[in-house]
Amino acid sequence: MYSYLFQAADPGVAMTVLLLSFGSEEFEASDPEPLRVLGERMQDSTRTSDLAGHLGHGRLVVLLFCTNIAGGMIAADRIEQAVLELNLGRVSIGLANYEASMKEPSELLETADRALRAAEEAGGGVELA
Repeated sequence: MYSYLFQAADPGVAMTVLLLSFGSEEFEASDPEPLRVLGERMQDSTRTSDLAGHLGHGRLVVLLFCTNIAGGMIAADRIEQAVLELNLGRVSIGLANYEASMKEPSELLETADRALRAAEEAGGGVELA
C-alpha cells in the first residue's frame, strides 16, 4: 500500500512519515491488552486521513497525508503524549517529509528510520530528518 501511495503521490502534495518506537519486544509478547489500548489511542490521536500500522518489535508507522514537517511535529507531539500516558516505556519518534528528489519509496522510510534511531540514541523524544 505504501509503495502504491508513494508512486501515486503528486510532488506538490506534502506527505510526512512518522516512525515511533516504544517499550520493548517483551512488552508485546507478554500481554496483548496494552497493544489494543495503544491502537485505540493511536486512532484517537490521528486524523481519519492518516494511515497507522503496527510494524512489530515495539514500532509503529503513521503516514501523514497532506502534512508538511511542521504539521508532522504537531502530530508527533499529540501521538507522543497519548503513548506516554500508557506508561509503555521510553517513546522515540522519527519524522521525515517527502521530497521530490526521492525516487524510491524506501528513501522516505529510510530517512524516517535514521531520524528514529537518532531519537532513540538521544534517549527518546522527537527527531526530524
